[in-house]
Amino acid sequence: MAFKFNFSNDDLDLDDVDQNSTEQIDSSLGDLSLEESATQKVPCSEYDIKACVLPTLLQADILDIPKVDTPLYKRTLADVKFQMAEQDTLLNGDADNEDGKVVEMLNLNSNSDLVRGVYEGGFKTWECSLDLVEYLSQLPKDQITGKRVLELGCGSALPSLLLLAKDPSNHVDVQDYNDQVIRYITIPNILLNTVLTVQESAAPAEDVESSDENEEEEEESASSDDDEEEEGEDGLKDQIIGENVTCDAEAELPADKVPDMLQRITERTRAFVGDWSGLPSLVQDTKYDMIVTSETIYSEEALPALVEAVQKTLKKPDGVCYVAAKTIYFGVGGGILPFCDLLDKSKDADGDKFKVDKVFESESTVKREILRLKWDL
Repeated sequence: MAFKFNFSNDDLDLDDVDQNSTEQIDSSLGDLSLEESATQKVPCSEYDIKACVLPTLLQADILDIPKVDTPLYKRTLADVKFQMAEQDTLLNGDADNEDGKVVEMLNLNSNSDLVRGVYEGGFKTWECSLDLVEYLSQLPKDQITGKRVLELGCGSALPSLLLLAKDPSNHVDVQDYNDQVIRYITIPNILLNTVLTVQESAAPAEDVESSDENEEEEEESASSDDDEEEEGEDGLKDQIIGENVTCDAEAELPADKVPDMLQRITERTRAFVGDWSGLPSLVQDTKYDMIVTSETIYSEEALPALVEAVQKTLKKPDGVCYVAAKTIYFGVGGGILPFCDLLDKSKDADGDKFKVDKVFESESTVKREILRLKWDL
């Protein structure tokens, strides 16, 4: 069976990609830039979902993915920045301040998409996760219902959101290297797609932007003295959030109901943060019917830990793992070939290996693929 998926830039995370910047769009479509860091790897630990601090309102974009009958809601990055500013936890990007580090992550440009040992992606939504969502949505119902699933390097967690929304009996665990990604992106996204009542915006984005522009013109006509008085906390928020920010939908989170909402998430989801190497010991005897991961094989250095994590947590004999990735990651050395070479050489503690099949390949300039891993017993 052959699949052909076509996504435009509008399907990507436009909070991170300036439509007018060729460099940033090209980076989104193919290249990554990796900065080296002396920071030690973050040991894997379980994230306390019930302790997640949430705002009173979440703003989201709607991803209408071809052939996917359920729209997925993804929190906007502007909303993340606004939450930090509103909570007065931002110290102008101070590197010694935790949320200052988050701002640095959010503002990464095409020259620095990854910082090894510090930020391993997650705030941006990449094309291969969209491929994986569409592919999973086309599988027979019995293959995506009643499953225990693990998403490695989840970020926006679009595949997890699909599986959680598709069937209430699915249990989906998520993992990302950065706890800030889990806290500000993954958990809010799960809330938006499984618990909250989302209200879609009535006005088209163009109308909202036009209204914003009119408001900006009125503000610019005010005196410079008034502008100076506006500086401070509100000025900082404006600087953080940027201009002409719009969203497709929003959902309210009454403070008195948040604990119950988070409790409901824990009934179907566990969250883990840190390096893959420590994950198997945390899940202990839990074995997953399905493991999904996208855009995680860009670094050859990290491949052994990823392969080992899959080997130790995928159920035998019928567990399946889907890996969505670009064929080649220009600039960082990873890709499908080195990953498959490692799989061919790797055996688990029982001496078993994976059989690998390609189930999807794009026709885009930058090739994207989905691999299916099954136990070769």
